[in-house]
Amino acid sequence: MQYQLFRGVDVREALKAVKAAFGPDAVIHSTREVTNGRGGALGASFIEVSAAPATEIQRWPFAEARPAAGESRRQSGRPRSRALGRTGGTTPTLGLDAREIERELSVLRSMLEDLNASRPPRQRAYSMLAAVGVEGALARELASGSARAARRGEQALKAWLRTRLCERLRTAEDVIVGAGPMLVAAVGQTGVGKTTTLAKLAARARLDHGRSVAVISLDTYRVGAVEQWQRYATLMGLPFYTARDETEFAQALAECRTDIVLVDTAGRSTLSDDQRWTVPACLSAANGRESHVLLVMPAWTRGSDAERAVTAYSEAGVTGLCVTKLDETLQAGGVLHAAIPADLPFHYLCDGPRVPEDIRSASVNAVVDALFESAP
Repeated sequence: MQYQLFRGVDVREALKAVKAAFGPDAVIHSTREVTNGRGGALGASFIEVSAAPATEIQRWPFAEARPAAGESRRQSGRPRSRALGRTGGTTPTLGLDAREIERELSVLRSMLEDLNASRPPRQRAYSMLAAVGVEGALARELASGSARAARRGEQALKAWLRTRLCERLRTAEDVIVGAGPMLVAAVGQTGVGKTTTLAKLAARARLDHGRSVAVISLDTYRVGAVEQWQRYATLMGLPFYTARDETEFAQALAECRTDIVLVDTAGRSTLSDDQRWTVPACLSAANGRESHVLLVMPAWTRGSDAERAVTAYSEAGVTGLCVTKLDETLQAGGVLHAAIPADLPFHYLCDGPRVPEDIRSASVNAVVDALFESAP
């Protein structure tokens, strides 16, 4: 098949020229961006498409079949929407030959690869970060300096980005294994998994480390929240308290004689200015216990929402992050917008609802794996 070259200032213009020459059934072989290699006002570029006229065999798979000469569509006996490809033999129901489909898919893949290869190296790194959920200024910052790796191919670029992220991320120790009396609070929006995460930590502390645990719930607003904790406490044999304000919290905390006190809190909208939110005042009265305040965030959180959450909960004295619901998304990069700009360490990663199995201490490699291994 003889291919011809068509050019345009963009893909649309080049394809318009192809269609004018060969019609809508033209076969596209490849496409690429061509530049004169100059920058600034002297720079110039255009899109070059290699195409050829269609034949009866090499037809776009979804091009409408034309009836034989002298045969009208009504006489063909087939509905117009079903008149696709060839008929007879072992052709599938829609008239699509598997080899034709594979050939056209191969062409499309080649087009995408050519387009990606023609993009500036830093733009390729930016696109790879965007694919895992890292966006905006943070993506541009992380992509800076990627040109040399990008020229060596996609795998080299991915390896470079992994190293870059490993240098920027921090993790912290498993808080429930520390010595001395400790207070661990979970803050975050409603439905992010605070209660389930604390239940996992309670079970691990009791079963794996033999430490005594008590629970204080400040979430007296959500329907069923107290009842859920009462069931957990009964199953694990934990002292359980509820508190509606600073006074009740201080009283409950004074009664706790355990190694660890876990504090569950009510969700708070990041878009509201709730002056009655009492969590900061409650947590300030830790009675000499070492305090950890974990911002619990689902893995599917968008970057802009993660940044907003860090701001909304900053007055609670957030010391680290716990990422939940890793099994529910293919783009977990949004949580980096909470970790890197605010320099917050990752404490735990949760990838399911089971108590206590689906929680693990975070490591830098585990966080980076969660980003790239789940990406589409």
